Amino acid sequence: MKIFLSLLLCLALGIVSPVLASGRELVASVFPVWLLLRQVARDVPDTSVGLLLPAGTGCPHDYSMTPQERRDLARADVLVINGLGLESFLGETAKMSQLMKDDAVVIDISSRMDNLLSEGDDGHEGHENARNPHIFASPSMMARMAESLAEQLAEKDPEHASIYRANAKRVQTPLLKLAGDYAALGSSISGHGIAVQHNVFSYLARDTGLTVDAVVQPHEGQEPSAREMLDLVRVMRDKKTAVVITEPQYPARTGKTLAAEAGIPCISLDPVAGGPVDAPADYYEQVMRENLRVLEKALGK
Repeated sequence: MKIFLSLLLCLALGIVSPVLASGRELVASVFPVWLLLRQVARDVPDTSVGLLLPAGTGCPHDYSMTPQERRDLARADVLVINGLGLESFLGETAKMSQLMKDDAVVIDISSRMDNLLSEGDDGHEGHENARNPHIFASPSMMARMAESLAEQLAEKDPEHASIYRANAKRVQTPLLKLAGDYAALGSSISGHGIAVQHNVFSYLARDTGLTVDAVVQPHEGQEPSAREMLDLVRVMRDKKTAVVITEPQYPARTGKTLAAEAGIPCISLDPVAGGPVDAPADYYEQVMRENLRVLEKALGK
């Protein structure tokens, strides 16, 4: 009876208990979010961290969930998403909630972030007011993602708020150092134009002062026609584009063909949209440091 009266009093005063209860299951929508979530939620008692989509999926714009993945989502207490439309396979947030338990929570990392790029900010096709979702491909933005994630988890689970925040600061330290190294590289490569497979590198281009001259696949998975290939080569020649950038998650054939026709190098950078299921804790930093090395070799003076 006392417990019941206490609950009534809490409701009357607008006091609610933490959303996250013991034995909670946190699920990240995609690989780069999972890399952050498992670090930020590290050492939080009675908490498990999972990944919804296969680690090697890459950008899941046209992904269709399997029945098993739907069951995994239905068991989750918290779903952490990148946001900005990257998880279009889940629909709007309201639809995501329908796929989950009644008391489940959706945390959108991007909802607390500023300095976002519009899809058309690189001068190429994009929906008006739509934001570029590839925030994870920039170390500086990844550091902001860690802070946003920690703050939102702390609000849902105030008992362990100090753990989330301390973990986020630990994650941010190497990311901010990496961001500084990219900014330093930008002092020597700024002003170069690049052609990219799709608009995944817009934030990284901003970090280093590069200009996106051409996007090979404005619609992911749709190869350019012969006429579009000719137009791309013409644009790259007119703008004196320095390099074509492909991604290891996709075939490089088209990018290499365009680079050969334009007479410029073709390099591969990994945006860390996907990776190995056993990725070490510093996997993101390892990949981004290799990207830094490749960029410096291709464009540095």
